[in-house]
Amino acid sequence: MKKASSYIFSVIFTLLLIFLIVGAMTAGVFRYYALKTDTPLAIVRSQTLAERVHISLETTMRQQESTTGIPASLYADAIKAEKLEPIISDTISSGFAYLRGDAASYSVNADFSELEQSIRDFFSEYAETNHVNKDDNYNEAVRSTINSVEQTILSACDVYRFGSLNDAGVTKQLRNYLPWAGVAAIALIAAVLLFVLLVFFANMHEAEMGLYWTGTALLIASLLVLIPTFWVQHTRWFDRFSVKTDQTFAAVTGYLYANTHMLIVTALCGIGIAVLCYVIFVPVHQNRKHHETARRAKH
Repeated sequence: MKKASSYIFSVIFTLLLIFLIVGAMTAGVFRYYALKTDTPLAIVRSQTLAERVHISLETTMRQQESTTGIPASLYADAIKAEKLEPIISDTISSGFAYLRGDAASYSVNADFSELEQSIRDFFSEYAETNHVNKDDNYNEAVRSTINSVEQTILSACDVYRFGSLNDAGVTKQLRNYLPWAGVAAIALIAAVLLFVLLVFFANMHEAEMGLYWTGTALLIASLLVLIPTFWVQHTRWFDRFSVKTDQTFAAVTGYLYANTHMLIVTALCGIGIAVLCYVIFVPVHQNRKHHETARRAKH
């Protein structure tokens, strides 16, 4: 009766443990990898986002040249990839810090002093050449051009569209919930450990069976995580997303694939631990059975 009850409780605890492990893996990757600033920052380099933004801005500036009369070459130095990368990184850092609750507001600091001086020099030279009075209209035109160009650059560098999401109030709503991700991850990990202890307690007279049931739960949970994530990675499922802006598409899909890869790594680690549980269980269980057989033979 004791063995039957141990088996029933082991099955129940193992089933619950499977779902808890899946939740703990997902929540853990989300909180300790997806929400870490280093994760999207790595995408900046791996997806050459600065160069993509540079190409996009170059195209935009050339298109605007015919309407504004301002040569695209005027902005050439300001939109070099090496100057855009710090702005992109600052945008990402600020956005993720705000979402995690580590920053009170979303803001981006970019040094456009050289660009502003170039624009002022251009307008000043144009005014002197064409005998234009530097009145209020002139000053307004300079300010308007500077603001427009800076906004264009900042918008292009905002590869995850934090600015648009912030204006729409989306980031503020996400900020109310995302900081709880850490609590959820810790709670799920604690629940996993609790149910592992319950599994061992249900098999207290055959302690090695705790390894068997824990390994089984871990193996099944890991496969439940591994199979769909491997399929997503293998089929490049996120590539079907329809995003017009090249740098945003590269940033978003690169970020999603990075998280998918981490889930795969986590699941493989889970399988490795499950195999270790079995490797320890088999000789211990066989040894115990051998001793029990020998003891019965003496009687």
